[in-house]
Amino acid sequence: MRPKKYHLNIAEYPTELLVKIVADLLISIVKENDKLSNQSVTHFHSRTVPPIGIYAYLSRILKFTSFSNEALLSTLIYFDRIAQHKGPNYAVNSLTVHRLLITSILVASKFTSDVFYSNTRYAKVGGIPLCELNQLELEFLFLCKFDLHVKLENMQAYGDQLLTHALTQQDKNITSFPLSPPLEDNCKRKRPIDDHDTRISNKKLVCPIYYTPD
Repeated sequence: MRPKKYHLNIAEYPTELLVKIVADLLISIVKENDKLSNQSVTHFHSRTVPPIGIYAYLSRILKFTSFSNEALLSTLIYFDRIAQHKGPNYAVNSLTVHRLLITSILVASKFTSDVFYSNTRYAKVGGIPLCELNQLELEFLFLCKFDLHVKLENMQAYGDQLLTHALTQQDKNITSFPLSPPLEDNCKRKRPIDDHDTRISNKKLVCPIYYTPD
């Protein structure tokens, strides 16, 4: 009997739930990649493992610099492309995952959306200096060979595989975090934007910023 396949509605699936799925995937990847030896130190390496977990970090980024499902899925595809081009030297591990996440979400959001946040805000949310984030953004673009386009059918196939794997694993453990979205209309994915957030469009400044996120 073939395992059941699920379809990810990229436009409607709650981003909060997709963040949980992606975080769980990255946690398992990091666990395996941490076993690799002789990895070169890159610009994305932290000196020590950051105290905040992957899920908490992704949730923080979503809270203060909301992003779309398209941007989140694109980050994983970018990671795959970099791994194919550069090999284990740029493996996603416990020392690189946080900087890779904040940088890739920044890049993906700029590419997939007409409205996005300033690098200053991403730096504050990500907990790294602005000058460092600017350098990481440029490094990431070179690693991707400035090829940020993801075909819709490829993104859909990636999303379907991701959701199928997550729900299959959930079926094996009924105590896990519920990944199936509620059916109510008011529970559809929304992008929480605070009234005081700064969002930058390639056309205009939407509104000024009045506070620094915690």
